[in-house]
Amino acid sequence: MPILLLFIFLCCAHVAQAETAVSSSAPSSAPIAASANATPASRTTGAGNGLIDAADLPAGLDDAAQVDFYCLRRAYPQITNMTTDAQGQWLVFNDGRRVLYNVAPGAAPLAGSQESEWVVSVRASMAEPYPLEPQRPDTPLGVSPGRRRSYDLLQALYGSTPKAVGGHLVQARLLGQHLHLSPAAAHAMNRANANLAPQAVQDPRLKTLLKMDGGFAWRRIAGENRLSPHAFGIAFDISPGIATYWRWSKLRPHPLQQSYPSAIVAAFENEGFIWGGKWHEYDLMHFEYRPEVICKARVWQGLEPLPIQELSQEPVQEAAPDIARKPAHKTVRKPVQKPDKAETPPSEQPPVSPAVEAKPAGDDAAVAP
Repeated sequence: MPILLLFIFLCCAHVAQAETAVSSSAPSSAPIAASANATPASRTTGAGNGLIDAADLPAGLDDAAQVDFYCLRRAYPQITNMTTDAQGQWLVFNDGRRVLYNVAPGAAPLAGSQESEWVVSVRASMAEPYPLEPQRPDTPLGVSPGRRRSYDLLQALYGSTPKAVGGHLVQARLLGQHLHLSPAAAHAMNRANANLAPQAVQDPRLKTLLKMDGGFAWRRIAGENRLSPHAFGIAFDISPGIATYWRWSKLRPHPLQQSYPSAIVAAFENEGFIWGGKWHEYDLMHFEYRPEVICKARVWQGLEPLPIQELSQEPVQEAAPDIARKPAHKTVRKPVQKPDKAETPPSEQPPVSPAVEAKPAGDDAAVAP
Protein backbone atom coordinates (compact mmCIF):
# COMPACT_ATOMS: atom_id res chain seq x y z
CA MET A 1 0.00 0.00 0.00
CA PRO A 2 2.77 2.59 0.78
CA ILE A 3 4.26 1.91 -2.64
CA LEU A 4 0.89 2.48 -4.31
CA LEU A 5 0.38 5.76 -2.46
CA LEU A 6 3.88 6.93 -3.43
CA PHE A 7 3.17 6.08 -7.07
CA ILE A 8 -0.07 8.09 -7.03
CA PHE A 9 1.69 11.06 -5.40
CA LEU A 10 4.44 11.09 -8.04
CA CYS A 11 1.90 10.92 -10.87
CA CYS A 12 -0.03 13.90 -9.45
CA ALA A 13 3.15 15.92 -9.07
CA HIS A 14 4.14 15.19 -12.66
CA VAL A 15 0.74 16.33 -13.98
CA ALA A 16 0.86 19.55 -11.96
CA GLN A 17 4.36 20.32 -13.26
CA ALA A 18 3.25 19.73 -16.85
CA GLU A 19 0.25 22.04 -16.47
CA THR A 20 2.50 24.76 -15.04
CA ALA A 21 4.85 24.47 -17.99
CA VAL A 22 2.03 24.69 -20.51
CA SER A 23 0.58 27.73 -18.77
CA SER A 24 3.91 29.56 -18.72
CA SER A 25 4.47 28.93 -22.42
CA ALA A 26 0.95 29.95 -23.54
CA PRO A 27 0.68 32.93 -25.90
CA SER A 28 0.29 36.35 -24.33
CA SER A 29 -3.13 38.00 -24.44
CA ALA A 30 -1.61 41.35 -25.40
CA PRO A 31 -3.18 42.81 -28.54
CA ILE A 32 -1.46 42.04 -31.82
CA ALA A 33 -1.46 44.35 -34.84
CA ALA A 34 -4.60 43.58 -36.81
CA SER A 35 -4.78 42.65 -40.47
CA ALA A 36 -6.98 44.40 -43.02
CA ASN A 37 -9.88 42.15 -42.06
CA ALA A 38 -9.22 41.89 -38.33
CA THR A 39 -12.03 41.42 -35.85
CA PRO A 40 -12.74 44.66 -33.94
CA ALA A 41 -12.30 44.50 -30.19
CA SER A 42 -14.33 47.47 -28.99
CA ARG A 43 -18.05 47.01 -28.33
CA THR A 44 -18.45 50.77 -27.94
CA THR A 45 -17.87 51.78 -31.55
CA GLY A 46 -17.70 48.41 -33.23
CA ALA A 47 -14.12 49.15 -34.18
CA GLY A 48 -10.54 49.34 -33.06
CA ASN A 49 -8.21 47.47 -30.73
CA GLY A 50 -8.41 49.73 -27.69
CA LEU A 51 -7.95 53.41 -26.99
CA ILE A 52 -5.25 55.29 -28.88
CA ASP A 53 -2.50 56.92 -26.86
CA ALA A 54 -1.89 60.65 -27.35
CA ALA A 55 1.63 59.84 -28.54
CA ASP A 56 0.12 58.01 -31.51
CA LEU A 57 -1.53 61.17 -32.86
CA PRO A 58 0.67 62.95 -35.44
CA ALA A 59 1.62 66.53 -34.62
CA GLY A 60 0.36 69.51 -36.58
CA LEU A 61 -3.15 68.28 -37.38
CA ASP A 62 -6.19 70.51 -37.14
CA ASP A 63 -9.10 69.50 -34.92
CA ALA A 64 -10.99 67.59 -37.61
CA ALA A 65 -7.88 65.70 -38.72
CA GLN A 66 -7.02 64.77 -35.13
CA VAL A 67 -10.47 63.26 -34.59
CA ASP A 68 -10.42 61.59 -38.01
CA PHE A 69 -7.05 59.97 -37.43
CA TYR A 70 -8.05 58.83 -33.96
CA CYS A 71 -11.21 57.21 -35.30
CA LEU A 72 -9.48 55.69 -38.32
CA ARG A 73 -6.90 54.11 -36.00
CA ARG A 74 -9.66 52.84 -33.71
CA ALA A 75 -11.59 51.40 -36.62
CA TYR A 76 -8.68 50.03 -38.66
CA PRO A 77 -5.58 49.30 -36.55
CA GLN A 78 -3.53 48.57 -39.68
CA ILE A 79 -3.49 52.36 -40.24
CA THR A 80 -0.44 53.37 -38.23
CA ASN A 81 0.53 56.92 -39.15
CA MET A 82 -0.23 60.06 -41.12
CA THR A 83 2.44 61.89 -43.11
CA THR A 84 2.45 65.08 -45.16
CA ASP A 85 4.13 66.01 -48.44
CA ALA A 86 3.52 68.44 -51.31
CA GLN A 87 0.59 66.33 -52.52
CA GLY A 88 -1.24 66.38 -49.19
CA GLN A 89 -1.78 64.27 -46.06
CA TRP A 90 -1.43 60.50 -46.33
CA LEU A 91 -2.64 57.62 -44.18
CA VAL A 92 0.15 55.07 -43.78
CA PHE A 93 -0.63 51.37 -43.39
CA ASN A 94 1.47 48.90 -41.43
CA ASP A 95 2.63 47.28 -44.69
CA GLY A 96 3.87 50.58 -46.12
CA ARG A 97 0.91 51.36 -48.40
CA ARG A 98 -0.44 54.90 -48.40
CA VAL A 99 -3.91 56.36 -49.00
CA LEU A 100 -4.40 60.07 -49.57
CA TYR A 101 -6.37 61.51 -46.65
CA ASN A 102 -6.61 65.08 -47.94
CA VAL A 103 -5.12 66.80 -50.98
CA ALA A 104 -2.98 69.87 -50.31
CA PRO A 105 -4.37 73.26 -51.46
CA GLY A 106 -3.27 73.88 -55.03
CA ALA A 107 -1.88 70.39 -55.53
CA ALA A 108 -2.62 68.68 -58.82
CA PRO A 109 -5.01 65.71 -58.63
CA LEU A 110 -3.39 62.31 -58.50
CA ALA A 111 -3.22 60.34 -61.72
CA GLY A 112 -6.42 58.34 -62.04
CA SER A 113 -8.19 60.38 -59.36
CA GLN A 114 -11.89 60.74 -60.13
CA GLU A 115 -13.40 62.66 -57.25
CA SER A 116 -17.02 63.67 -57.65
CA GLU A 117 -20.01 64.49 -55.48
CA TRP A 118 -20.02 60.98 -53.99
CA VAL A 119 -16.44 59.76 -54.61
CA VAL A 120 -14.33 61.84 -52.26
CA SER A 121 -11.19 61.95 -50.14
CA VAL A 122 -11.04 60.21 -46.78
CA ARG A 123 -11.40 63.55 -45.01
CA ALA A 124 -14.48 64.52 -47.03
CA SER A 125 -16.03 61.08 -46.44
CA MET A 126 -15.95 61.76 -42.68
CA ALA A 127 -16.79 65.47 -42.76
CA GLU A 128 -20.56 65.37 -42.37
CA PRO A 129 -21.70 64.71 -38.78
CA TYR A 130 -23.70 61.51 -38.45
CA PRO A 131 -26.65 61.78 -36.01
CA LEU A 132 -26.68 58.87 -33.57
CA GLU A 133 -29.90 57.38 -32.26
CA PRO A 134 -32.29 58.61 -31.02
CA GLN A 135 -31.53 61.66 -33.19
CA ARG A 136 -33.50 61.81 -36.45
CA PRO A 137 -32.88 65.31 -37.87
CA ASP A 138 -34.36 66.47 -41.16
CA THR A 139 -32.50 65.42 -44.30
CA PRO A 140 -32.71 68.30 -46.80
CA LEU A 141 -30.83 68.20 -50.08
CA GLY A 142 -27.13 67.59 -49.38
CA VAL A 143 -27.57 65.85 -46.02
CA SER A 144 -26.42 62.25 -46.44
CA PRO A 145 -23.84 61.52 -43.71
CA GLY A 146 -21.67 58.56 -44.67
CA ARG A 147 -22.99 58.19 -48.23
CA ARG A 148 -19.88 59.92 -49.59
CA ARG A 149 -17.08 57.38 -49.66
CA SER A 150 -13.34 57.17 -50.28
CA TYR A 151 -12.95 54.28 -52.68
CA ASP A 152 -9.17 54.43 -52.30
CA LEU A 153 -9.62 53.65 -48.60
CA LEU A 154 -12.22 50.92 -49.23
CA GLN A 155 -9.96 49.19 -51.74
CA ALA A 156 -6.96 49.42 -49.42
CA LEU A 157 -8.97 47.91 -46.56
CA TYR A 158 -10.96 45.20 -48.34
CA GLY A 159 -9.54 44.64 -51.85
CA SER A 160 -10.06 45.97 -55.36
CA THR A 161 -11.32 42.85 -57.16
CA PRO A 162 -14.10 40.32 -56.52
CA LYS A 163 -11.47 37.66 -55.81
CA ALA A 164 -9.56 39.83 -53.36
CA VAL A 165 -12.68 40.79 -51.42
CA GLY A 166 -14.38 37.40 -51.67
CA GLY A 167 -11.34 35.53 -50.39
CA HIS A 168 -11.74 37.07 -46.92
CA LEU A 169 -15.49 36.83 -46.41
CA VAL A 170 -16.94 35.04 -43.40
CA GLN A 171 -20.46 34.07 -42.41
CA ALA A 172 -22.64 36.39 -40.35
CA ARG A 173 -25.99 35.71 -38.66
CA LEU A 174 -29.22 37.63 -38.15
CA LEU A 175 -32.12 35.86 -36.42
CA GLY A 176 -31.12 32.51 -37.90
CA GLN A 177 -30.44 33.92 -41.38
CA HIS A 178 -26.95 33.76 -42.86
CA LEU A 179 -24.96 35.93 -45.25
CA HIS A 180 -21.31 36.65 -46.05
CA LEU A 181 -19.52 39.87 -45.10
CA SER A 182 -15.97 41.03 -44.50
CA PRO A 183 -14.68 39.70 -41.16
CA ALA A 184 -14.98 42.94 -39.19
CA ALA A 185 -18.49 43.64 -40.50
CA ALA A 186 -19.57 40.03 -39.92
CA HIS A 187 -18.41 40.01 -36.31
CA ALA A 188 -20.11 43.37 -35.76
CA MET A 189 -23.36 41.98 -37.18
CA ASN A 190 -23.12 38.91 -34.93
CA ARG A 191 -22.85 41.18 -31.88
CA ALA A 192 -25.84 43.22 -33.06
CA ASN A 193 -27.72 39.96 -33.59
CA ALA A 194 -27.05 38.97 -29.98
CA ASN A 195 -28.64 42.26 -28.94
CA LEU A 196 -31.60 42.08 -31.30
CA ALA A 197 -32.56 38.41 -30.91
CA PRO A 198 -34.07 38.72 -27.40
CA GLN A 199 -35.75 42.02 -28.36
CA ALA A 200 -37.37 40.34 -31.36
CA VAL A 201 -38.78 37.69 -29.03
CA GLN A 202 -40.30 40.37 -26.82
CA ASP A 203 -41.52 42.45 -29.78
CA PRO A 204 -42.31 40.21 -32.78
CA ARG A 205 -42.97 43.28 -34.93
CA LEU A 206 -39.21 43.74 -35.19
CA LYS A 207 -38.92 40.45 -37.08
CA THR A 208 -40.80 41.86 -40.06
CA LEU A 209 -38.02 44.43 -40.54
CA LEU A 210 -35.18 41.94 -40.02
CA LYS A 211 -35.60 39.78 -43.13
CA MET A 212 -32.19 39.42 -44.77
CA ASP A 213 -32.06 40.36 -48.45
CA GLY A 214 -28.38 40.50 -49.34
CA GLY A 215 -24.82 41.01 -48.19
CA PHE A 216 -21.71 40.76 -50.37
CA ALA A 217 -22.26 41.25 -54.11
CA TRP A 218 -19.80 42.71 -56.61
CA ARG A 219 -22.06 45.26 -58.26
CA ARG A 220 -22.61 48.92 -59.04
CA ILE A 221 -25.08 51.35 -57.50
CA ALA A 222 -28.31 51.74 -59.44
CA GLY A 223 -27.94 54.20 -62.31
CA GLU A 224 -24.28 54.92 -61.55
CA ASN A 225 -20.84 53.60 -62.38
CA ARG A 226 -19.41 53.54 -58.87
CA LEU A 227 -19.26 50.34 -56.89
CA SER A 228 -21.74 49.62 -54.16
CA PRO A 229 -20.44 49.14 -50.60
CA HIS A 230 -21.88 45.62 -50.96
CA ALA A 231 -18.94 44.96 -53.30
CA PHE A 232 -16.58 45.34 -50.34
CA GLY A 233 -18.58 43.07 -48.04
CA ILE A 234 -19.49 45.85 -45.62
CA ALA A 235 -23.22 46.36 -46.31
CA PHE A 236 -26.47 44.42 -46.07
CA ASP A 237 -30.13 45.05 -46.84
CA ILE A 238 -33.10 43.97 -44.72
CA SER A 239 -36.81 43.84 -45.55
CA PRO A 240 -36.78 45.88 -48.80
CA GLY A 241 -40.49 45.21 -49.27
CA ILE A 242 -41.15 47.49 -46.27
CA ALA A 243 -38.01 49.59 -45.92
CA THR A 244 -37.92 51.20 -49.34
CA TYR A 245 -35.44 53.16 -51.44
CA TRP A 246 -35.64 56.74 -52.70
CA ARG A 247 -35.77 55.76 -56.36
CA TRP A 248 -38.81 53.56 -55.68
CA SER A 249 -40.92 56.08 -53.79
CA LYS A 250 -42.37 59.52 -54.46
CA LEU A 251 -42.46 60.38 -50.76
CA ARG A 252 -40.05 63.17 -49.85
CA PRO A 253 -39.12 62.59 -47.04
CA HIS A 254 -40.36 59.10 -46.24
CA PRO A 255 -42.36 58.57 -43.01
CA LEU A 256 -40.18 55.58 -42.04
CA GLN A 257 -37.20 57.91 -41.74
CA GLN A 258 -38.81 58.93 -38.44
CA SER A 259 -40.88 55.87 -37.47
CA TYR A 260 -38.41 53.05 -38.25
CA PRO A 261 -37.76 51.21 -34.94
CA SER A 262 -34.97 52.82 -33.00
CA ALA A 263 -34.13 49.46 -31.42
CA ILE A 264 -32.90 48.15 -34.78
CA VAL A 265 -30.96 51.27 -35.78
CA ALA A 266 -29.34 51.64 -32.35
CA ALA A 267 -28.29 47.97 -32.23
CA PHE A 268 -26.41 48.32 -35.51
CA GLU A 269 -25.02 51.80 -34.84
CA ASN A 270 -23.58 50.56 -31.55
CA GLU A 271 -21.54 48.06 -33.56
CA GLY A 272 -20.26 50.48 -36.20
CA PHE A 273 -22.99 50.47 -38.89
CA ILE A 274 -24.60 53.59 -40.33
CA TRP A 275 -28.22 53.57 -41.53
CA GLY A 276 -29.32 54.78 -44.98
CA GLY A 277 -32.52 56.17 -43.49
CA LYS A 278 -30.52 59.19 -42.32
CA TRP A 279 -29.71 60.21 -45.89
CA HIS A 280 -31.51 62.65 -48.17
CA GLU A 281 -31.35 59.90 -50.82
CA TYR A 282 -32.85 57.53 -48.28
CA ASP A 283 -32.18 53.79 -48.39
CA LEU A 284 -34.24 52.47 -45.50
CA MET A 285 -33.18 48.84 -45.94
CA HIS A 286 -29.46 49.63 -46.02
CA PHE A 287 -26.90 49.29 -43.20
CA GLU A 288 -23.21 49.87 -43.87
CA TYR A 289 -20.16 49.14 -41.73
CA ARG A 290 -18.46 52.53 -41.29
CA PRO A 291 -17.03 52.42 -37.77
CA GLU A 292 -14.91 55.53 -38.31
CA VAL A 293 -18.06 57.58 -38.98
CA ILE A 294 -19.77 56.23 -35.85
CA CYS A 295 -16.64 56.85 -33.78
CA LYS A 296 -16.45 60.47 -34.92
CA ALA A 297 -20.11 61.01 -34.07
CA ARG A 298 -19.47 59.64 -30.59
CA VAL A 299 -16.43 61.87 -30.11
CA TRP A 300 -18.31 65.04 -31.01
CA GLN A 301 -21.17 64.10 -28.70
CA GLY A 302 -18.81 63.49 -25.79
CA LEU A 303 -19.45 59.73 -25.73
CA GLU A 304 -16.00 58.65 -26.91
CA PRO A 305 -12.84 59.67 -25.02
CA LEU A 306 -10.07 61.34 -26.98
CA PRO A 307 -6.42 61.42 -25.81
CA ILE A 308 -6.25 65.18 -26.43
CA GLN A 309 -7.94 68.04 -24.66
CA GLU A 310 -7.86 71.17 -26.82
CA LEU A 311 -10.59 70.53 -29.36
CA SER A 312 -13.26 72.95 -30.51
CA GLN A 313 -16.61 72.53 -28.80
CA GLU A 314 -18.49 71.87 -32.03
CA PRO A 315 -17.64 69.83 -35.12
CA VAL A 316 -16.63 71.64 -38.27
CA GLN A 317 -19.19 71.11 -41.02
CA GLU A 318 -17.08 70.76 -44.17
CA ALA A 319 -18.72 71.31 -47.51
CA ALA A 320 -19.11 68.35 -49.81
CA PRO A 321 -17.56 68.85 -53.25
CA ASP A 322 -19.58 70.34 -56.10
CA ILE A 323 -23.10 70.12 -54.68
CA ALA A 324 -25.71 72.85 -54.35
CA ARG A 325 -27.54 72.28 -51.13
CA LYS A 326 -29.47 73.74 -48.26
CA PRO A 327 -27.74 74.26 -44.92
CA ALA A 328 -27.07 70.93 -43.26
CA HIS A 329 -28.13 70.14 -39.74
CA LYS A 330 -25.75 71.16 -36.99
CA THR A 331 -24.57 68.60 -34.46
CA VAL A 332 -23.90 70.02 -30.99
CA ARG A 333 -21.30 68.32 -28.92
CA LYS A 334 -23.27 67.29 -25.85
CA PRO A 335 -24.13 64.00 -24.17
CA VAL A 336 -27.26 62.30 -25.40
CA GLN A 337 -29.43 59.78 -23.65
CA LYS A 338 -28.54 56.27 -24.71
CA PRO A 339 -31.38 54.68 -26.68
CA ASP A 340 -33.43 51.87 -25.29
CA LYS A 341 -33.45 54.25 -30.68
CA ALA A 342 -37.02 65.61 -48.79
CA GLU A 343 -35.59 63.94 -51.32
CA THR A 344 -34.48 64.85 -54.84
CA PRO A 345 -37.68 65.60 -56.77
CA PRO A 346 -38.48 63.14 -59.55
CA SER A 347 -37.41 65.69 -62.13
CA GLU A 348 -33.91 65.79 -60.57
CA GLN A 349 -33.40 62.05 -60.29
CA PRO A 350 -30.60 60.70 -62.48
CA PRO A 351 -31.79 58.42 -65.28
CA VAL A 352 -31.48 54.71 -64.70
CA SER A 353 -28.92 53.17 -67.02
CA PRO A 354 -30.32 50.49 -69.32
CA ALA A 355 -27.40 48.33 -68.22
CA VAL A 356 -28.89 48.17 -64.73
CA GLU A 357 -31.63 45.76 -63.74
CA ALA A 358 -35.11 47.27 -63.67
CA LYS A 359 -35.65 46.49 -59.97
CA PRO A 360 -32.41 47.40 -58.17
CA ALA A 361 -31.61 46.20 -54.66
CA GLY A 362 -31.69 49.54 -52.89
CA ASP A 363 -28.66 51.79 -53.20
CA ASP A 364 -26.81 48.80 -54.54
CA ALA A 365 -28.38 47.50 -57.72
CA ALA A 366 -26.73 44.56 -59.41
CA VAL A 367 -25.20 45.23 -62.79
CA ALA A 368 -26.97 43.34 -65.53
CA PRO A 369 -24.78 40.86 -67.38
